[in-house]
Amino acid sequence: MATTQGIKERVAAFTRELAEELGEVDDSDALSWLDAIESQAVEIGDAISVELLRRRSSDRPVAEKESTCPQCGQPGHDQGPRERELIGRRGPVTIREPAYFCPCCRKAFFPGDPGDRR
Repeated sequence: MATTQGIKERVAAFTRELAEELGEVDDSDALSWLDAIESQAVEIGDAISVELLRRRSSDRPVAEKESTCPQCGQPGHDQGPRERELIGRRGPVTIREPAYFCPCCRKAFFPGDPGDRR
């Protein structure tokens, strides 16, 4: 994904606001002044990443009322969404995903993206 110029400008404005709100850099527990700033940046970046993942995962299209069971191929029934914690590149994140139940296998299943290897 290419970050648009508009998003870059909004990030720059948000960063200026955060810097003012955070005040002076406290490097008393850091290796250096730069280390203290980087630690703040990483923490803020992680929080943004988790929030964006949480919000965007709930943007998935509404689930079909039936989906095929990956084990037996019979139709499963929509059980509504469930929340699940995953470990992403930036740490743990909770997502919402559709849940189904197969009456033949008597098991729940969670159809995801083709690249989603659970």
